Amino acid sequence: MKLFRRRRKRSTRCYVIAESPEFGPAPEASAPLAESRRAKTATRSRNRIAMLALVFSVAYLGLAVRLAFISLGDGEAGGRVAAATGDLRPRPEILDRNGVILATNLPMVALEVAGRDVWDAHETATKLAAAFPQIDAKELEAKLKEGRYVEVLNDLTPEQKEKAFRLGLPGVRFAARSRRFYPQEALAAHVVGVTEPGKGGVMGLEKVLDEKGDGGPLVSSIDVRVQQALESELAGITKKYSAKAGWGIVMDARTGEVIALANYPDFDPNDPGAAPADWRRNRATYDDYELGSAFKTVTAASALEAGAASESSVYDARKPYRVADRLIHDYHPQRRILSLSEVIQYSSNIGAAEIAASLGIDRQRAFFRALDLTQPLPIEIPENRAPELPYKWGPVESATIAYGHGIAVTPLHLLAAFTAIVNGGEYRVPTFLKATDARPGRRVFSERTSAIMRRILRRVVTDGTAEFAKAPGYYPIGKTATADKVDAGGYDVGARISSFVGAFPGYAPRYTVMISLDDPQGVKDTHGYATAGWNVAPAFGRLVQRIAPTLGVMPVNEATALAGFYQGYQSAEAGSAERTGAVGGGG
Repeated sequence: MKLFRRRRKRSTRCYVIAESPEFGPAPEASAPLAESRRAKTATRSRNRIAMLALVFSVAYLGLAVRLAFISLGDGEAGGRVAAATGDLRPRPEILDRNGVILATNLPMVALEVAGRDVWDAHETATKLAAAFPQIDAKELEAKLKEGRYVEVLNDLTPEQKEKAFRLGLPGVRFAARSRRFYPQEALAAHVVGVTEPGKGGVMGLEKVLDEKGDGGPLVSSIDVRVQQALESELAGITKKYSAKAGWGIVMDARTGEVIALANYPDFDPNDPGAAPADWRRNRATYDDYELGSAFKTVTAASALEAGAASESSVYDARKPYRVADRLIHDYHPQRRILSLSEVIQYSSNIGAAEIAASLGIDRQRAFFRALDLTQPLPIEIPENRAPELPYKWGPVESATIAYGHGIAVTPLHLLAAFTAIVNGGEYRVPTFLKATDARPGRRVFSERTSAIMRRILRRVVTDGTAEFAKAPGYYPIGKTATADKVDAGGYDVGARISSFVGAFPGYAPRYTVMISLDDPQGVKDTHGYATAGWNVAPAFGRLVQRIAPTLGVMPVNEATALAGFYQGYQSAEAGSAERTGAVGGGG
């Protein structure tokens, strides 16, 4: 059997040789065996190709998983990428109204080390730390020994990249990155906002950008030229009067666009963590304050519109005014009968409370609602807050609200309401986006009421508490406001909020402005006074002279200005019988 098997084995070998080309064609009996071999060879080839395809598929799948792992921040490498970019998509730019870049993306190169590809963790960490002193060698070595993917530096210069390349270390990578960059630095920072890793925009227009979704640049209403002037004035008076903080807003009276908004202290969005959290608060849109006597403009305009007062109305300010068990006093008492205009000119609390009594609680509340003074403003940026209203709106509350106590609103609330009073009577919701066409408003006051209020507010500057708010050639109008700060137990009579809210040119307002200081102190120049007429009113006058030419508002002579005031009033008087009925009508 052994011999037979061996011979069969030899016979098989000979048979195989016989079918080779050297010995000519194989016998017919061998044909089926030859076909079987070719089939087996083809099958093996197909199997090998399939196996190679499977191997390549697995390899590509692994690379895809790794890329997703890094890109999506699912681990330390991803987290560092998110920290650099804040978003996987290219983030659109934010521009000012004239195309100046406020926020953009800055390309950069990051130095990374793949711990799993490193041959010697100690050598790699030591050499990188020697080349880049900011690297902690021990910390890096520990991470690499764990096989972690580490982003070592996130913004390499070309020289640093070349230095790292020359080290020739396995596992070292160079990755393209993009970080959010704010070329104007702190300018308009509270409006522009910031981004955070993994969250995108977290405040200001950066937050709005995430919700916009169309991929194009976001064009804001901000004018950097006006913004710079506002920030300059605000920083100067905040420091000069040792105030805790300050804020300012410039608004287009015809469209509601916020042309500039500033808070001081401020911060640089390129490095927001370098400033205290309190500096990043947008006080102008997010903080509620009792803003005092500026509310007297709302009270007077509402009474005029409702027919509860006229320019010839008079009010007894010879002694304190009693409401229930309370006595209302004047800060600078005139102790005489005052006209409606004089109540505003001399900022009489007594006169304002009497006007509110003639208006009535229901109509007062109706006008406040029409001016958005009882609800959050529907603005684009997330820094927004609802006013703090009295729990009970009775006679006492009605009297104090008439002169701005007992109700707390954001500064932007008040400026928007004031704008409707002086722009012809139409209220427009403030916007931080550039208006591409006419923005519809809602009529709250008649042209007649608005014209009368412009005349009254002009007298505040010429003969009242705002004589230092003058801006030659622009004939501004406005109202001072100095309010005691609210304390835990009531009011702190030693601390105050000083504000000025005004418009220019006064005879046909195109822009409205509000400037405030939180607890300013008296100085030698103000003879120790810290009230609005001495600190923020002069700043308003200087600001108007700086920004008016930039905004295309040229100075005029007195005759032209008087004609404007008279023409506006005369046109309003021609329609004096008109009543809009939007709020409460006459009575």
